[in-house]
Amino acid sequence: MPTVVVVEDDPSASQVLAAVLRSRGYTPVVFACAAAALAGLDHHDEIDAAVIDLLLPDMSGEELLLELRRRLPELPVIVLSAQESVSRAVEIMKLRPFDYFVKPFDHERLVRSLEAASRERELTQRVRRLEREVQDTFRFDQIIGQSAPMRRVYDQIEKVLNNRVPVFIHGQSGTGKELVAKAIHYHGSRRSGPFVSLNCGAIAEGLQESELFGHEKGAFTGAVGLSRGRFEQAHRGTLFLDEVAELSPAVQTRLLRVLQEGTFQRLGGTQTVTVDVRVISATHRDLDAMVAAGTFRQDLYYRLVVFPMEIPPLRERPEDIPPLVAHFVRKHHKALGSAATTFAADAMDILCRYDWPGNVRELENIVVRTLVSGSHETSGIDALPPFLVMRAMGLGEATPGGASAPGEIIPLAQLEERAIRHAMQVLNGNVSLAAKQLGLGRATLYRKLAALGLAGPGPA
Repeated sequence: MPTVVVVEDDPSASQVLAAVLRSRGYTPVVFACAAAALAGLDHHDEIDAAVIDLLLPDMSGEELLLELRRRLPELPVIVLSAQESVSRAVEIMKLRPFDYFVKPFDHERLVRSLEAASRERELTQRVRRLEREVQDTFRFDQIIGQSAPMRRVYDQIEKVLNNRVPVFIHGQSGTGKELVAKAIHYHGSRRSGPFVSLNCGAIAEGLQESELFGHEKGAFTGAVGLSRGRFEQAHRGTLFLDEVAELSPAVQTRLLRVLQEGTFQRLGGTQTVTVDVRVISATHRDLDAMVAAGTFRQDLYYRLVVFPMEIPPLRERPEDIPPLVAHFVRKHHKALGSAATTFAADAMDILCRYDWPGNVRELENIVVRTLVSGSHETSGIDALPPFLVMRAMGLGEATPGGASAPGEIIPLAQLEERAIRHAMQVLNGNVSLAAKQLGLGRATLYRKLAALGLAGPGPA
């Protein structure tokens, strides 16, 4: 029941008002003065509204209204006044109470005002909750997710924002390692400096040294002028070394020296260059195994892997798939001129069941592909690639009942029949387990089994 604080020094008036409130489903908490009301706030966890008289023995109603707003900014306050003065009413309304009544007043009007206040307060609280959910989902720019694994990632990001400790990000391809690196830079103390990225695996081994440290004119064939490398470009900012495991042994040695001393020389040069750079590195490979195998320097490993972070694969956070899909639809559907703006429940269920070996990058690819091919506002299961549907239904690459020829379009009814037959075979005919694995209700599965001639009609 909603709790309403009543501050009224007239005992008979407060008793009548309390009785009216109780009859309409409210819990009145009555105080005879402002001091008692303010002291009583500490003993009530949830107050939905306040009704206060302007003439109180220890404090004016205006002062009490301002103090209530300071302590409880969203609390609706209704003011009662015995003075029917226009100028007085104007002064009170400047303080923005929820409503204003002149005594004697209609109690039904007061109750309707309280009902409106309750609706507005509920709406405000709902908006606050949605804002918190949005902030939690989009906590760091384009990193989307509110699952437990992603919350741990957010907590780790916040721990390194305001220092320059080297961060190492490990995760499968497509999990968003560069997005994490950008979040650390653009939300941290180096946000005003440059963010420079280098994919070490995309650079030929012979060019890695020049890309990182730059070169002087004539350092090698084709070096027609001075070129500043990524370290110089990232001075007073952040250098993100993606796929750092692909660096050659010679470059690993030079990188170690820069991390230790903060200085280097350009390729073919003699001048010492001093830089202030925070290094964030990442790879999908197992650096520990590479160190053990001798293909990655152990001393460089200890310089890079100071604060390790693990980015979870998408299959470990399926609850993040719906908000990710919604984000990619918003991101692409206008540019693609697509009619599709949402995914139907059956399509979303398939997306949540798929194991996403390509992670978030693959999900975005599938969303774009579906938007391009979709002709309806809502994309159903038929709009998804058949291979994805089959794999999500547990049929794998070669489906039970025979593999499909490349490019063959398989009717959904046939895919569903294969999935049901496969589930019943694997689970030895256990309908309850099959229904759970297939994401169907038991009664629905019984009907489908009967239609396929695999079982009786089952329970109603």
